[in-house]
Amino acid sequence: MPVRIENLNFEYNPKTPFAKRALFDVTLDINDGDFFGVIGHTGSGKSTLISHLNALTRVQSGTLFVNGMDLSPKKIDFKKLRSTVGMVFQYPEYQLFAETVEEDVAFGPKNIGLSADEISQRVREAITMVGLDYQSIRSRSPFDLSGGQMRRVALAGIIAMRPDILVLDEPTAGLDPRGKQEILTLIKKIKQTCSIVIMISHNMDEVSACCNRIAVFSEGKVHGVYEPRELFAQKELLEKLNIDMPGVTNIASMLADRGFNVDRSIISEDELVDAIVGECQRRGLCAK
Repeated sequence: MPVRIENLNFEYNPKTPFAKRALFDVTLDINDGDFFGVIGHTGSGKSTLISHLNALTRVQSGTLFVNGMDLSPKKIDFKKLRSTVGMVFQYPEYQLFAETVEEDVAFGPKNIGLSADEISQRVREAITMVGLDYQSIRSRSPFDLSGGQMRRVALAGIIAMRPDILVLDEPTAGLDPRGKQEILTLIKKIKQTCSIVIMISHNMDEVSACCNRIAVFSEGKVHGVYEPRELFAQKELLEKLNIDMPGVTNIASMLADRGFNVDRSIISEDELVDAIVGECQRRGLCAK
């Protein structure tokens, strides 16, 4: 089992007047093939959790296994771990630092001691995978690119490491609707090369469209793990936890409240259109 978290606890500034408990006995299994969503209001513990996955935050109590590596001991093989778990933080373009795109993307592979030929191949493949033209962009400064291009370069730097597990923290934050859709399409493409993708997001449309399982966090605890259709059908639970419905699910729920025979668990635009057309045909409001 690639990611096994059991009774994980974490406290910031322990044994000081500023101590704050961030995680309470978190237990999760994340399986091969999962596109795993992590949602919850601000301060619910999401980012603290994922920062444990490549030991940016060290385990205080509990157990954490990633691809068989025990992250609880004091000694961790950081090179192996960080070539296994790729982390893309919110606004990853702020992580760019090198003089050229090629140098930036090559930084990770160089750090794990790959040969020059292997690095060159990985850099070319990663830049191409994120939809950029290698020859025209390789020598450009990443800081001369558009925001969307910079984010693609930051993603390419992680892809070049060929991680088994990709962790994304609000990957579309700050982008316009077109940019968001392009990045989501790219992430789905990248998923084909990774065993697991874990994504934090406040955008429930993105979560419902991408994830097959979703962990809901509240006040540092796991409230539950759900399939998207199961979770977004629970209107009262979502309101209690201050979580928005996906837009299409909200429309379906509103129609159901007004007497339309529409499933409240709809999570895609195509499903919603089919349901509305079917109900209109049933009522004789449009031709079959």
